[in-house]
Amino acid sequence: MLRVVHTFGRNAGSVELHDRRVVRFGRAPDNDVVFDPNHDRDASSHHAEARLEASGWVLYDLDSRNGTYAGGQRIKRHPIASGDEITFGAKGPRVRIELIERRAPSAAPAHAAHAAAPPAPPAAYPAATGFPAPAAYPAATGFPAPAAYPAATGLPAPAAGHPAHAAPAAGYPAHAAGYPAHAAPGAAHAGHVPPAPPAGARRVGERTIAMMISSAVAAATGRSKPRGTVEINAMLHKEVHAATAGQRRTTYILALLLVVALASLAALIVYNRSSHVEIAQLREELARLAPEDPRRKEIERRLGTLHPSNANFGRNLHDRSRKGIFMLASGREGFCTAFAVRPSVLATNAHCIAAAKRRGGSIVALENEGRGQVSFAVTSMRTHPQYRDSADQLTPDIGVVSIGGRAAAVLELATREELAAAGAGDDVYLIGFPERLTDAANPVATFLAANVGRITGANGRPAPFAEAWLVQHDARSTSGMNGSPIFNGQGKVIGINAGGYLEGNDETISGQKTEVVKASPYKFGMRIDLLDAILR
Repeated sequence: MLRVVHTFGRNAGSVELHDRRVVRFGRAPDNDVVFDPNHDRDASSHHAEARLEASGWVLYDLDSRNGTYAGGQRIKRHPIASGDEITFGAKGPRVRIELIERRAPSAAPAHAAHAAAPPAPPAAYPAATGFPAPAAYPAATGFPAPAAYPAATGLPAPAAGHPAHAAPAAGYPAHAAGYPAHAAPGAAHAGHVPPAPPAGARRVGERTIAMMISSAVAAATGRSKPRGTVEINAMLHKEVHAATAGQRRTTYILALLLVVALASLAALIVYNRSSHVEIAQLREELARLAPEDPRRKEIERRLGTLHPSNANFGRNLHDRSRKGIFMLASGREGFCTAFAVRPSVLATNAHCIAAAKRRGGSIVALENEGRGQVSFAVTSMRTHPQYRDSADQLTPDIGVVSIGGRAAAVLELATREELAAAGAGDDVYLIGFPERLTDAANPVATFLAANVGRITGANGRPAPFAEAWLVQHDARSTSGMNGSPIFNGQGKVIGINAGGYLEGNDETISGQKTEVVKASPYKFGMRIDLLDAILR
């Protein structure tokens, strides 16, 4: 039997048991161990299988795309030792395989059968009692038969020489001579010692036992209830109430803690919802105000205090977007980033398309984290109709390329209302390939966080919404990041990273004043709705 413990991937933390001679691993639903088809994409549909052979369990790679690794080494066939860590693809899901031996069921203790069989009933009760012999003591009493009826029952003792009970069942001790007296409560059968009562358990007196037996016998023979029935019920209620007092206290405490936790959760949900609603309302109001309106500063200050934090937001955004990010490459060299806005259409910069045309040859789009093996040919390229390849002025630097295939993930674009609500101080995030990491053999994108500095027209001045398509930010991006998506705090794309400013300063070099041009730390992007002019 195999125990499979998921240690990395979407299913991390889950445990599976498999009692088969062949256990298959992969993303397809017909496998025994199924990895998440969207998250664990480094694993193949039918990646590997473990087989129980004469020598033990052996793991076989099924010609997977990204390979199977045991102890960091890529394998085709691997004898499994208990505790082996197996990785499906170099960066794919990982499991720990533990070998579990089947155990034969243990033999029942010698006294089990003895305890299961009820004692043989007596042949007849003394005539003096006036009761017929019952088949067994009523189950309602819950007590073993006493050695003799106590005086409290009012029943006469049996006469000497009373006929004996029938022979007891095999394995039970014989009754005493003359009267078929049962063993006293708690007495041990031969070869069996009854367990001791739990600590703190309350003992019930002989009088209570006798009254219970009398009540049960009366009910069985159709006689009226003895006068002690009410007293017995009251005593039982008191005993049960006292015995369960601790349980009731624990239940009350747990119920109180649950109510407090639910109330706190409800309050947090209400607070977050109210914060999001207020943020949306303030941003809409900010979008309607003129750039010089003095009320903008107060609204921006209030927005800064309401912005909800989420420690896992960046990680979640990266995980769901990473397969929609591509490196544009010519030959073995990458030069720009692009991202999927439709299954077969990628957005990038117009100047990246111009660079691709200058390079000539075949241009390909390499999927992020695809190890250079997931590649799509670029079949066509288009730029914004107003784009001009000029250093004198900024024009809509935005374009699209079509690919011969379909992207695994398509990024969500912000709506017009969300774009109008964006403003200075907003958190933004970029995913792309910095210049030094444009390795076509291993395209792995970098995640950057930044803030919006301001949103202006092409001339760098405040402008109405229709003309304010230049988004300035402070992400430390380089040329390979051109074409990267710019996400807002809700994980939607608001722009395309397009480059940075150049700053000229006069410096004294060798005794002469010289103008030195340097790249500015301030970058800018193009608002995403400029794509409408190309995609329609």
